[in-house]
Amino acid sequence: MKKPKKINFFEIGKKVISNEIDALQTVSSGISKNEFNEVCNFLLETKGNLIFLGIGKSGKVSEKISATLSSLGKPSFYINAAEASHGDLGAITKKDSLIIFSYSGETEELVDLLPNLKQKKVNICSVTGNKNSTIALSSIAHISLSLEKEADILNLVPTSSTTAMMMIGDAISIAIANHGGLKRSDFGANHPGGSLGKSFIKVKEIMIKEKDLPFIDGNISIIDAMEKISKKGFGLGLIKIQGLVKGIFTDGDLRRMINNRIDLTSTPIKKVMTKNFKFVNDFDLVLDVSRIMEDQKIYSLIVKNSNKKITGLIRMHEILSAKII
Repeated sequence: MKKPKKINFFEIGKKVISNEIDALQTVSSGISKNEFNEVCNFLLETKGNLIFLGIGKSGKVSEKISATLSSLGKPSFYINAAEASHGDLGAITKKDSLIIFSYSGETEELVDLLPNLKQKKVNICSVTGNKNSTIALSSIAHISLSLEKEADILNLVPTSSTTAMMMIGDAISIAIANHGGLKRSDFGANHPGGSLGKSFIKVKEIMIKEKDLPFIDGNISIIDAMEKISKKGFGLGLIKIQGLVKGIFTDGDLRRMINNRIDLTSTPIKKVMTKNFKFVNDFDLVLDVSRIMEDQKIYSLIVKNSNKKITGLIRMHEILSAKII
């Protein structure tokens, strides 16, 4: 009995990756500026939804690009060509724009729908590997992909072609989003869930509210002030003089007072408070604030609103509890 031939899976995998990288470089250098801009302008001028129509591997690419555009604030959805021919075509109106990804440009299930789409007066743009294909010639705007072969040994499996289409779809999505002036807050509004959503949580959403903070009369002694601060358990107090917050006093400040042998029973807290304390805004992203804390070795920060009024306190404890980092 012959021993099975050993296969170097790693070398085969590396070759596939190398082939796909070469394919992406070929597409990147060969893409037409005019074609790319025409497709982007076509999509930007759409008054309705951006609808992706596809099937098979290219359909999976279309579905992903559609989801990307929706996440960037450009309403989009995907329709499978097989379902379209059984009623889902009714979801497409003449206000919508249809985007088709098909490397051959001759995918039967897609080509069969072209007469119906023309009858509905739906405008089409496409990405194919053949500018003379039926789908390309039926499109108002079209991007051609120049690829010599797929990444597999037999040149059969959709690999380099689907990767290239994914890259083009991502490029179109980001180009359109940048044109619209996409902001972090806009992106965050469309991603409320998961770890990505947590990166867009604002300070005001998890901070300790102002009403729960210990406000201390600046005239009382350090020891009396610490008693009030300890009861709240936040590690600091806000020191008021004539009704206004003029400083803060923390557990760290207390340690320094003890080390410097300051009389805790007779020294007014206002004499040793920190006047120029750091603060963040309540609309700041918690993730950004956590980086400030880590860089400056600070574990709590006062929070103010746009009017510079103190609205709360945020600590590393709240950030860790919310599992933001």
